[in-house]
Amino acid sequence: MRILIETHHPSDIHFWKYVVRQLMAQGHTVKLLSRDRDVMKQLLTAYDWIPSEIITSMSGNNKIPLLEMLGRQFKVASAIRKFNPDVVVSLFGSYTQSAKLLGKRNLIFTDSEFQHFNHRIAHPFADLVYTPECFWKDLGKKHRRYRGYHELAFLHPKYFTPRPEVLEKLGVAEGGYLMLRLSAWNTLHDIGQSGLGDLAYKFVEEWKDRYRIFIVPEEGKCDPRLRDYIFKLPPDWFHDALYYARLVLTEGASTASEAACMGVPTVYVNSTEHRGYLDELETKFGLAHCYAEGAPGIEKARTLLNEEATLQRKRLEEAREKMLTHNEDVTEFAVKAITGQTA
Repeated sequence: MRILIETHHPSDIHFWKYVVRQLMAQGHTVKLLSRDRDVMKQLLTAYDWIPSEIITSMSGNNKIPLLEMLGRQFKVASAIRKFNPDVVVSLFGSYTQSAKLLGKRNLIFTDSEFQHFNHRIAHPFADLVYTPECFWKDLGKKHRRYRGYHELAFLHPKYFTPRPEVLEKLGVAEGGYLMLRLSAWNTLHDIGQSGLGDLAYKFVEEWKDRYRIFIVPEEGKCDPRLRDYIFKLPPDWFHDALYYARLVLTEGASTASEAACMGVPTVYVNSTEHRGYLDELETKFGLAHCYAEGAPGIEKARTLLNEEATLQRKRLEEAREKMLTHNEDVTEFAVKAITGQTA
């Protein structure tokens, strides 16, 4: 088969990287379409087994990126005509229209219930839409579910082994640092929403003498007072750093799920609509703590940091094992879905 993968965000590359490896091992021809973003280019350099092509850049203002969407739609269509795939796959499916118009089988994997606009413009053009079983919206007759989360496609122990060398690179001991992930708040669904705000700075001030702190701001932009704390390693080391952290405090849902799936103490603060996968990680397994407002989130982080670390980590490792047993191999599921081996 010839398989074309459209990616929109750095996390998309993580989701697809081992899917691509398995598809190629089975003899399929794969190409991944990317954007001209520094993080995505760095990841594709690190994961050099992924055949890829950069087709668009990202505009500075991403709230209503109409011009970029139209330009990318045209370039996706051109790539489809040139590559002539048997199937086009993507996360969220923002550019499914081109595949539909060109008569190509078209699959979407999504995990974000709140992407209402994207669902309306993309799903009518898809053949099938795959979501985690815990996805709380019903997407109709095209909807198929699997037991798992996007993040398990690359952070399941079958695929991910943390590299302890990251500690030397950061100059820290295991559990001797905290990681903060701050969102850019510049997309359509972010309008009117909030996260930590100024509490991020206050949190750093409170804990900086006890722990090293590393901040990962989306698109590299953050409060000038926090610039000295920015995480400076290449992006392919990010999950290694998450794994050994004492705690992860994040405005980003993907980072919350990533840390939770690795059994790291995790606090998520974001007022946007709740996600089924984080609901499950929190209520079913106790692996995440989610808040719509900053103050209770900061208080929970404080509580977690005052717990005895060894016992806390042991409890989370046990919860993680239950979570892994409950879920299936998401990478293998995606490969079977793409190659037509699922219902």
